[in-house]
Amino acid sequence: MEKAQIEYLLQEIKAGAMEQFEVIIDHYQQPIFAYCYHMLGHRQDAEDAVQEILFRAYERLEQYTYSLSFSAWIYKISFNHCANVLKRRKLARVLPFLYSGEQQGRNFVEEKIDHDYLGEPLERIWSKLTAEERTLLYLRVLEEKDYEEIAVLLDKKPAALRKQFERLLKKCKRYFPAMGGVANDGRQSV
Repeated sequence: MEKAQIEYLLQEIKAGAMEQFEVIIDHYQQPIFAYCYHMLGHRQDAEDAVQEILFRAYERLEQYTYSLSFSAWIYKISFNHCANVLKRRKLARVLPFLYSGEQQGRNFVEEKIDHDYLGEPLERIWSKLTAEERTLLYLRVLEEKDYEEIAVLLDKKPAALRKQFERLLKKCKRYFPAMGGVANDGRQSV
């Protein structure tokens, strides 16, 4: 869906055609889920995050300005939400008694499949990255966003993001061999 189509839908929604938000949901639900899944590492957490993010976007639709692309705006909401979830997780490790009820709803079978799908070395590298680094890597590599759009989301200059991305790739390369990252034919990976 093109920017003009999205902006037309948003004008209709702001004018009272609330059912048009369903089209926005259909368009963004899967990409936002993939982003949240890669940020949070758990299917259930990502599903919950998507619902919360789309609800927040709907609630704050009046705050959206057309000077920013809607895609960048919704990814910014997603980034902030995932960063908060990751902070709560970190706090939960330090103070587990505060969050003991949250762990009961998890599906450990799905988590095992997710863990095997991501692979332990990749998961270890991913866990060493900050939320901002995860976002940059995800949006640049998997979503193929340009630096200008990511710059709006992270409130940085595109040139600074290019440099940060180069450093991030080097950081990932450093971690991978240290974890025994060896390709199937015995050569060192990366």
